[in-house]
Amino acid sequence: MSFITQVTISIVLYFIVRFSYKKENSLNIAAFLSAFSYVLIYLLTYEVFDILPTLHFMVTGLSLLFLFIAYNEIIILERKVRKIKKGELINTDGFPVERSYKIVFKLLGIGLFFLSLALISGLSMQSIFTANIVFKAIFTFIAWLIYLITLLGVQFFNFSIKYATRSLFVAMWAVLIAYYMNSYLIG
Repeated sequence: MSFITQVTISIVLYFIVRFSYKKENSLNIAAFLSAFSYVLIYLLTYEVFDILPTLHFMVTGLSLLFLFIAYNEIIILERKVRKIKKGELINTDGFPVERSYKIVFKLLGIGLFFLSLALISGLSMQSIFTANIVFKAIFTFIAWLIYLITLLGVQFFNFSIKYATRSLFVAMWAVLIAYYMNSYLIG
């Protein structure tokens, strides 16, 4: 089973749990179960493993997973805020906007942490830098930079959620391009 398939299964599990379990803590449960499922699937798929490559692929997969989760939560938050502004959502007692922003910031922080670990572990694994490693490192660094700017911009410089959504989408594609470019150059 390929790396991207493992991440996709975890993302699908997140969506299933997030939208079928209609409780207040559904995000926490969905994120935990999807992250746990990714780690479990990875460990069951690769029986023999070295510690550094295993750590690298785990944190890379978890960074992708949390990037998708943060992107999804920003879209949900943006839609609800727009409905509130238009007056379509009258009963806002069950939807605390400020708490939702804080949750998104935490998700962005977790994703940035995992992406930082992926970048560090990926660079520390290599002693010879070939073209595919350089492309992978460049696109991962671009994603990391976009992620960091988004997190700092929303937290300290009042970037709108619309721009955060767009930049996270670009960061997500940068990581995916890094993976696919690496697969294309190798195979």
